[in-house]
Amino acid sequence: MTGKTAKKSGKPSRSSATTTKSGGKSGAKPRKTAAKTSRKRPSPKVFSKLWVMLIAVATGLTAITLVWALSLAPADPLSTDIATLDKPVSAPASTSAAPPVSRSATRPAQPDRVAGLTAPAPTNHVRARIAPDAAPPAPSSRKGLVYEIFDAELLEQQVKEVDLALVQSIMELNLDPRSVRHLDIQMKTRNGQKYHTQSLAIGLDQDARSFEQALRRNLKLWVHNAELRKINGGPGKQEWRISLLNLPTHTLFLEEHARKPFPPPSPVQPGTGPRLVVVIDDLGENVHQAQELAALSFPVTFAVLPNISKSREVARIGAAAGRDVLLHQPMEPLDYPHRADPGPGALFVGMEDEEILKILRNNLAQVPQAIGINNHMGSRFTADESGMSTVLQELKRRDLFFLDSLTTGDSVADEQARIIGLEHLRRHIFLDNIPNVQAILFQLRKAEQLAHSQGQVIAIGHPYPETLEALKLWERERDQRINVVSLGSLLSRQSLAER
Repeated sequence: MTGKTAKKSGKPSRSSATTTKSGGKSGAKPRKTAAKTSRKRPSPKVFSKLWVMLIAVATGLTAITLVWALSLAPADPLSTDIATLDKPVSAPASTSAAPPVSRSATRPAQPDRVAGLTAPAPTNHVRARIAPDAAPPAPSSRKGLVYEIFDAELLEQQVKEVDLALVQSIMELNLDPRSVRHLDIQMKTRNGQKYHTQSLAIGLDQDARSFEQALRRNLKLWVHNAELRKINGGPGKQEWRISLLNLPTHTLFLEEHARKPFPPPSPVQPGTGPRLVVVIDDLGENVHQAQELAALSFPVTFAVLPNISKSREVARIGAAAGRDVLLHQPMEPLDYPHRADPGPGALFVGMEDEEILKILRNNLAQVPQAIGINNHMGSRFTADESGMSTVLQELKRRDLFFLDSLTTGDSVADEQARIIGLEHLRRHIFLDNIPNVQAILFQLRKAEQLAHSQGQVIAIGHPYPETLEALKLWERERDQRINVVSLGSLLSRQSLAER
């Protein structure tokens, strides 16, 4: 009854409501307790343990990362230091671990620099130090780089870059190359660095303003810290000076509206004038190039690499044409194997005397026509007194001589040759640092003037197509007062002067 009455009225009775409420509480209470038990928060101690575990894991990962990073960085002997003004960027030497050896370079050679027609890098340079006790790298069994790699002192390299800017300006204005004449070249030294200064007369078929603008533009592109300044003169003839770091290196005498190129100088009697030798390195790969070099009207010395497909045939071509032949002996460069590989048959710092002699004798056997040797690469090996002493002693025993290509300013070849009384020569100028016909012709004219100023000059080039083309052009228009001679003809004069 009560239930029905409540149902009808729509209001629950007090008793039923009380029953429902109390029943609901009694039924829900155990479920709430269970829920609270299942969601119970971790105590602070648990949080502390989790944090400790996370910190330990993070610390371990950091330590592993640091160890991995340090394993990639150079070890302390090969650490790099920032050079304020100096050398081109170079890769560090090999970091492979090896037991120390007794022979090492007494002073680190400078990086070999790859030649190319590209704008110079910024001057924030890094130089790598070579570990004095590093073991010699294993000689390469694969064919090495075909062309020579060299380096230069910074100042002399910048002088060459100024030369390039001059050549580019002359080419842009379509000037006759014969309108450029070297008046004087001198070798100077500053802070131990040797460099050339030169004076040039340039005949212009227009006003000097166009040449000045072109030269300023090319100097800005190619040379860092070069200054071009007018010294004197007015319309018609002007004198300009190029300086590097406030050091004058080039003096230019400009003649406006010159009607014709400078007349060629009169020839002299053979054997009475200055002497110039042209050596072509890195031969042995191309027979046709060798034949063209042999066909030139002036003598070219053949420097033939060993262990190259056509080495023996190229040496025979040179000898048959009456040209002097050298063994172009591969030697370890500073940045082997990262940027430069001297190829098979190379000599490395740290080799025992027996191994050096075995390799050298095997290479000489491949070029039996050789009257001497010069170095292919070798910026590290030629700075090693012990290794060079072994090589030069063998050359003296065979009555051969050494031509130092001077791929580093740290070469000890001159000193070691004097100690043992070996005839030796040194390269004065590279012809094709820039493989461009007009740039090479510019270097050949510079070599001519250098021969006038010091009596004899040795110029080294490479078998680039541009070099061969430039030599053919120079053959027709070269300074006839200069005697182009064989390399061997310089030996008696130099050896007598030294004794």
